[in-house]
Amino acid sequence: MHPHHIIIVNDTTPACLPQSDNDPKARAQAVATRKDGFVYGPSLIGQAAPFPNGTLGNARSQHDMDLWSVDRTAIDNAVDEDVKVIQMAITANGGLHSLDDYTNVLYNGEWENSNPLEEAPGIMTNYTQDLLFSMERLSQNPYPLQLVKPSEALPFNLPDGLTENITGVSLETLHESGDLFVVDHSYQTEYEKTTVDPKRYGAAATAYFYIHPKSKDFLPLAIKTNAGSNLIYTPLDTPTDWLLAKMIFNVNDMFHSQMFHLVATHDVSEAVHQAALHTLSENHPVMIILERLMTQAYSSRIVGEQLCFNPGGHWDQLFYVNNVGCRQFVTENWKTHGAFQSGYLTNDLRTRGLIDENSQFKFKSFPFFQDAVKIRNTFHDFFTSFIDSYYASDADVNADFEVRNWFAEAENAAQVYDFPASDSSFLTKETLVDVLTHFGFIVSVVHHGLNGGDPVGSKATLPFHLNALYAPLPTEKGVTDLLPFLPPPESAIHYIGFLATFNRPFYRTSNRTLEYAFSDDALLQRLNDKTRDAAATFMDGMKSISTEIRARSFYENGLSLGMPFVYRTLDPGYIPYFSAV
Repeated sequence: MHPHHIIIVNDTTPACLPQSDNDPKARAQAVATRKDGFVYGPSLIGQAAPFPNGTLGNARSQHDMDLWSVDRTAIDNAVDEDVKVIQMAITANGGLHSLDDYTNVLYNGEWENSNPLEEAPGIMTNYTQDLLFSMERLSQNPYPLQLVKPSEALPFNLPDGLTENITGVSLETLHESGDLFVVDHSYQTEYEKTTVDPKRYGAAATAYFYIHPKSKDFLPLAIKTNAGSNLIYTPLDTPTDWLLAKMIFNVNDMFHSQMFHLVATHDVSEAVHQAALHTLSENHPVMIILERLMTQAYSSRIVGEQLCFNPGGHWDQLFYVNNVGCRQFVTENWKTHGAFQSGYLTNDLRTRGLIDENSQFKFKSFPFFQDAVKIRNTFHDFFTSFIDSYYASDADVNADFEVRNWFAEAENAAQVYDFPASDSSFLTKETLVDVLTHFGFIVSVVHHGLNGGDPVGSKATLPFHLNALYAPLPTEKGVTDLLPFLPPPESAIHYIGFLATFNRPFYRTSNRTLEYAFSDDALLQRLNDKTRDAAATFMDGMKSISTEIRARSFYENGLSLGMPFVYRTLDPGYIPYFSAV
């Protein structure tokens, strides 16, 4: 058996399409052998994408785990060194006695080994600003945000006159003008909660955001807890009550970001790739590209089962919704958050009312989209050149029975929802380019926009971005002390250290960042000259985007991209080209 059936090796066989293969019988036999060895097994972490079993499937996942273990050992060692320093700092401070202690003692350059980039500028100093909280919906986690369309009913009502006092206009006016937005996490009410000590609490918040009629700033309007006394908080409440409300929301939003990423990146990419393992030859140019983007891929959900979402594991020890609730989310949302074509960047944002048919937005800035669309377009340009170099026409794509089989396999046996149909009227060069573009996009941009190395330095920083509440929800307004709601020192260290283990700062010096997605000698040796040229252009494009992101700072108005923190999450010179965990 070819050794590539067991693990990924540096095969030098030139890529070719099945209709051009000099030995079609041997090729077909190799595909059949691999199909027999990769069996669709039960899903992991909820009911979503199948997980590869069988002789070859087991060997592949073990191979990926072995690769992951090397990186994990390196980052674990870095975290261990940093934790020692943090523990000494807390001891020297006599504990954590204020919100400022959480920013100055827990952080302040102390995680230099595991997070050498440190925290995003402004994220630790400006977290009380409403503009930071609202603009995180357009940068840190844009996926649950949607327009409250004028044709739809309001998610919840506010007392008469309240909206006018905050915005200058009525709630109905904001709604009718298309300037009212919502993030609804009320579904989390139904999910099972942790019983592991220390006791933790939370809500299932729904929040309104709006575009201010005069300043055009994107701002928060109200937060409804949907739990306990079901309080509704607004910026007119005391600063302490309002800050607590935003922290309550952040607990729910953190849960969403991590579970959404699991479905939309790991589950989707693994299902599509498993369909390819059953249908595409190892010498197919598309398969060669997919293998590159699936580096370490089949370690992710095993790691999740063994270390994160296992009963009593890290998740149960740190968060409010427990591992069973996580699995509930995955199962319930596989058909929606896992929908393939609906997940295309512009399709998704248009559906949620965040961009129009011309990909324009009403916000002053939309940092996630502004960076993501540049990366998406660079992927699209690469894959257009790649597909053009192997297929002269749509007829050539339809003559490629391996690709036809792949599309049919993905839609049926691999259970990928909303995957393009495999019949000739849909199977075009453009369709293939779009599929590959989205695949590259989800394993890099979507994954690392929500997970990977970003949370430890931005969207999950304490004290603002809580993993859970450590005191019960207040039954009435008038809270004067937020300290009881924050994690105690040992839980705070555990939380930050856990987040840091997903970071891979050493990828910058080992050519494993997005810039190098297609710039690998072993990969390019197998592909044609036009693809090699396209890979060089891709790298240049990503380096240019990286340079732009790294140059960001605060401008004269004290803002960066209209935000009181510097957004650098999608830097192609830092994020990996694959879903590293």
